[in-house]
Amino acid sequence: MNILNALTLRSLKLNRKRTIVTIIGIILSAAMICGTFSLAASFQDLFIQRAIKTDGNYHATFHGVKPDQTKYITDNAYTKTAMLSRNLGFARFEQSAFEKKPYFFVKEYDAAAFQHMPVKLTAGRFPEKAGEILLSEEILQHGGGDYQIGDTITFDLGERIAENGQPLSDGLSYEETEQFVPTDTKTYTITGLMAKPHFENFSNIPGFTVVTYLDQGAITPNEPVNVSILGKNARDIYNKIPEMAENAGISDFTYNNELLKWMGLTQNDSAIKMIYSVATILAILIAFGSIIVIYNSFAISVSERKKQFGMLASTGATPGQIRKAVFFEGALLGLVGLPIGILSGIGGIGITLSVVNRILSGMMGSEDLALRLIISPGVILATILFVGPIILFSAYLPAKRASATSPIEAIRLSNDINIKGKTVKTSRLTRFLFGFEGELALKNLKRSRRRYRATVLSLVISIVLFISISTFTNYGLKSADLYYHDIPYDINVVINNASPEDEKSFYQQVTSLEGVEEYSLVKMMFCETWLERDKFGPYIKKNYIEHNISSENEEYYFDQNILSVNEDGDYQCHFNIIAVGQPEFKRYASENGLDWTAFQDPQNFKGILVNKNTIEAPEYVEYEPLQMNAGEKLQLTEFQYDEAAAPPASFSMDISAVTDTLPLGISSTNLGEANLIVSEEVFAELEQLLQDKQGTPQLYICSTDSTTLADSIRTIYDGYADGTSLFIYDIQASRQEIQRSNTVTAIFLYGFLTLITLIGVTNIFNTISTNVALRRREFAMLKSVGLTPKGFNQLINYECIFYGLKALLYGLPISILISMLLYKSFGNMFQFTFFLPWKEVIACVIGVFLIIFITMLHASAKLKDDNIIDALKEENL
Repeated sequence: MNILNALTLRSLKLNRKRTIVTIIGIILSAAMICGTFSLAASFQDLFIQRAIKTDGNYHATFHGVKPDQTKYITDNAYTKTAMLSRNLGFARFEQSAFEKKPYFFVKEYDAAAFQHMPVKLTAGRFPEKAGEILLSEEILQHGGGDYQIGDTITFDLGERIAENGQPLSDGLSYEETEQFVPTDTKTYTITGLMAKPHFENFSNIPGFTVVTYLDQGAITPNEPVNVSILGKNARDIYNKIPEMAENAGISDFTYNNELLKWMGLTQNDSAIKMIYSVATILAILIAFGSIIVIYNSFAISVSERKKQFGMLASTGATPGQIRKAVFFEGALLGLVGLPIGILSGIGGIGITLSVVNRILSGMMGSEDLALRLIISPGVILATILFVGPIILFSAYLPAKRASATSPIEAIRLSNDINIKGKTVKTSRLTRFLFGFEGELALKNLKRSRRRYRATVLSLVISIVLFISISTFTNYGLKSADLYYHDIPYDINVVINNASPEDEKSFYQQVTSLEGVEEYSLVKMMFCETWLERDKFGPYIKKNYIEHNISSENEEYYFDQNILSVNEDGDYQCHFNIIAVGQPEFKRYASENGLDWTAFQDPQNFKGILVNKNTIEAPEYVEYEPLQMNAGEKLQLTEFQYDEAAAPPASFSMDISAVTDTLPLGISSTNLGEANLIVSEEVFAELEQLLQDKQGTPQLYICSTDSTTLADSIRTIYDGYADGTSLFIYDIQASRQEIQRSNTVTAIFLYGFLTLITLIGVTNIFNTISTNVALRRREFAMLKSVGLTPKGFNQLINYECIFYGLKALLYGLPISILISMLLYKSFGNMFQFTFFLPWKEVIACVIGVFLIIFITMLHASAKLKDDNIIDALKEENL
């Protein structure tokens, strides 16, 4: 080791505080980069696991492939794994207790398909040869309780035929008028049970799924199959699949969009734009934050290090030798800080994921799904390649500055203290508002501008990171809400063809059942009116009245037969007049700060306008349909289904309130429509006025045990006359699926926010405490000329205020600008009204001053008992 390296090592040891602070800065930066991307990779892995469990582990499916064409797919060089499947059709399930599912839905899988398709075995084994079958557990719960593993079961396979004689497709729901025509008989041995397939939660297939073994050798030339594949490189999937389809002479193929989406592969241009723009903004934020954290660790002590380099130059060290010594110092600090930072980032995320896994236990729809810590060599390498040069660059700057000055000037620090009176001049207002101590505090900050700027810059980047990531979190949750369309109820119940008396009695019995927590009895009628252009919201005016439509979406918009215009230049708008039952109306009115009794007068029609809607057109859009205020009147006309009928009835409706929330059971409307919520009394009077009962009431229920409640409802229904029909849609599983997705999204976003917040707080504490420690001689000098302990405390407090105000002055506008960029990026796929996370902004303002005060008081407390003479003698070597 040469003499300069030895001196560098000795300097690091003598200035332990400065060395430790610099290492902490490197650790924070490395932990932020490595931890952030490890967290993102771990959550991406979770969603990929989940997509495989729910949708299958394959990339694409070719449909209706003839046996002689399969070789063009299975033997293709791009195909890693191929799996065959097909739908055999339906078979009667005579014992079914679910009136909307009177069939078995029979599918066939080969051995590879059983391993890759979303089939979760719960008992027994998979079918291994023709004549073996796997039943869904749902069958045992809905009338098939006598079936046991090892039993034989005979099916009459056939087709569903509509009333007009045409075959019904598999995905169409059950129709009471349909006929079942048997075409074949099959006998199977039950080998196992499987969990309810995920697709049943979101489909209308009127049968319980069963899966049998597909024997490829037994397929006749005229029996097409579906071929699903895993490609060797998923990134080429959108190029390879059309090419393979063309070679095989196949026109029908689909992608496993759910899996590909979480792998970062999508054909949705809007989604790609959003993902890349948001990722770019976040990457720049994190990169810039990392640079500032490391640079500040060096910049705080620039003057002391300049003096050291001046001393080396005075003893004959050349600029080249000094540079080598600086790089040696940076390398030493990096060798210590980088591994600890990377391990800290990975370890911190590992601990976080273990805690999150406990929270998510059982929430992702499968016990074997968990957040796994993904340690990517690429992330580790990227962290080293990014942080390493920053360390060397930050360490090199002081050496470069020192080499530009003479050794004498560098030792005396004459350039650092060469200030003019104008530089530290303060206004009289400062002395008037803050007194002598406040003026002195501001002069101190102006005198040490480089150190002051480094501290303010550290605060600014912490503010920008916190507010920007808070905005990202809020926009992410808002986008998830638009994407998943949260369902606020568990069961939808409808009794058809019942007399008004039976209908009323049935719903009263159902709503009084144990397990009904909340309910809404929804009745709806349809009206219309003509409104002036200015009565419509900005989104509708821009896209549907002014026709300011982008070419890529033009076909979509003009396919919508909406917003007719009359000779007066007014546009047609449809209104859904809705009653939700007295209990729900009372709750809804109270939630919106309204007196529900004010809406009960049947002679004075009053309604609540729901002025928020969500559509997919083709991006997800949240907009205000109308620009109307409480107190305005609507002249509504009964919607006419038959133009040859008598003239429609008209009436006037007062808009007594405008809100953006929906009552239980009501969802967003179509374009050109709006919801008006009225009381039961007003709705009954309107029914009399219009002389037409439009539609059948629907009951929406919230319950913790929807399965038991549904059984109780069926028991009540058994007492009603023939000719009626009961529809029960249990969507608790779908609702839970959406809630799970939202929960995981929230945990990821808030976890990311927490990580950035901790790093920001540590950065502030690190910067300010170092700043105070390096000013030990300065404070001792002030005390030596008569500064009292009280005056010292005031000096510190005023410095805190000046630091906070200056940081917020720069940090808040920059944060707002980045929030606007994030809003624009999310707008590629999700359109909603721009907003700032005001709660987080207020918390940030309070937090900045709180952290500064606590840090300054903590750091200065250590200096209070200093001996003035000893402190004045001290040198930072």
